[in-house]
Amino acid sequence: MRRTPIKLLQSALSYFDLRVESKSIATDRSLIEHEIEALNAHSIVSLVNAAGVILEVNKLFVETFGYGEEELLGQPITTIYSNSEWANYEAIHTAMNTDICWTGEQRLKHKDGSNVWTRTTSYPLYDTDGNHIKSISIRTDVTNSKLVDSERDMHAALHMFQDGMLMFTTDTLRFTYMNRAAMERWGWSESDYMGKTLAGMIPDFEPRKFLEIAQPLLEGDVSEIVYISDLSADPYEITLQLTHAADGTPRFVSIERNIAGRLALEKAKDEFTATVSHELRSPLTSIKGGLGLVLSGAAGEVPAKARGLLEIAHRNADRLVLIVNDMLDLEKIAAGQMAFTLRPYDVANLFDEAVRANEAYLAQYNIGVRIEGLEQPVTLVCDPDRMLQVLGNLLTNAAKFSSKNSDIRLSVNVDPTEITLSVQDYGMGIPQDAQETIFERFTQARSNDRTRMNGTGLGLSIVKAIVDGHEGRVEMDSTEGVGTTFRVILPRRSEVALSPPALTGVAS
Repeated sequence: MRRTPIKLLQSALSYFDLRVESKSIATDRSLIEHEIEALNAHSIVSLVNAAGVILEVNKLFVETFGYGEEELLGQPITTIYSNSEWANYEAIHTAMNTDICWTGEQRLKHKDGSNVWTRTTSYPLYDTDGNHIKSISIRTDVTNSKLVDSERDMHAALHMFQDGMLMFTTDTLRFTYMNRAAMERWGWSESDYMGKTLAGMIPDFEPRKFLEIAQPLLEGDVSEIVYISDLSADPYEITLQLTHAADGTPRFVSIERNIAGRLALEKAKDEFTATVSHELRSPLTSIKGGLGLVLSGAAGEVPAKARGLLEIAHRNADRLVLIVNDMLDLEKIAAGQMAFTLRPYDVANLFDEAVRANEAYLAQYNIGVRIEGLEQPVTLVCDPDRMLQVLGNLLTNAAKFSSKNSDIRLSVNVDPTEITLSVQDYGMGIPQDAQETIFERFTQARSNDRTRMNGTGLGLSIVKAIVDGHEGRVEMDSTEGVGTTFRVILPRRSEVALSPPALTGVAS
């Protein structure tokens, strides 16, 4: 039994000047004309054949979807369908072939790619022999109400955030939304901020300068920009992102987080670390020195059983001194107090000193060092002591994760603007998921051999800080099961700059 409303079907048929024989339909012509006029003014109407090809569209259809009439006629109705609507298309197609009216919401597609939400009713048309020949669809544009609903739902969720959140346009920087936390911070109500701009909220604000900073976001080069704001008594961390409203309009989203508590906690932690490090350094040095004297026989012959225990204690004391020294270095880095006195230094001497200083450690793992790239003398402008610290960390790290009885490749490469020092091992490599954080403090790559997990997790962080202080950079390549290469890339300074004043490098 057909469910097609008789009057609407008559109007639609008359509008499209269809010729369908039906003796049971008696109509009043003037009434139909009024119904057609109302339908045409307020509804989006289309007629397609059984294969889904567009036969007719009314003026409102053309206006709503942005196509010219000539662009639509003869084209499949799926021209206006988004990818998410294929299930609905199949459902409508099945309903039309089984003589059933279909009603529902659709998210269709404007010519420019934006969304058009419609409330749709589709009716099948059959000839006198019972064959499905055409379908008529009558739609109402509900895009605005969907956008309002979407905005309302989003705002309700964002109001619960403890961090302040502001949204504003990318051209005029006019506010479109503030959550409850942001309004409380700035002392505004919803009626206060609507229509206002960033310039109206922040004294001496320069829109041009702000848009220059935000340009990488607009061009898609970065996903967010993070900076610290000093616009109030408490420091705020601002995270600036780019999003799009439901209608596709771009907007800036600014998330404000009060970080006064976090900074205070970090300061207390750094102060505690510094205090503990300084207090431990002297007694540990004394303990290590005393154990060394006893082991050397300065206090008399040491029994064999006692010697073994003393050697263990001496190694552990040595490791504790290393940890304390690393922590003190990090304290200097955080305070910007790590000084660098640059001078020209021969790379051959640098490599030789680094290998000899770490010879005992390398011997633990039966690791040798192969030096390359010194066929010609190479002079590097650096702080030699700090650069020995860099190479020492990289060599011991390479030895720790190398295959036993293998070699580490220590090499130098010179180009017109840079000098590169490379430390390459042929060991287990660094897992992919650990590579992004390998230079962070207290981070170590995983190892199945627990005897190799005896570092502080600070070495590579210190390496990066020292290289940053030399205005250089550290790069790494690693493949699991193949090995790892660390490259320290430093600027090749001219003869004029061979003896610069002492520099203070700040890195983190």
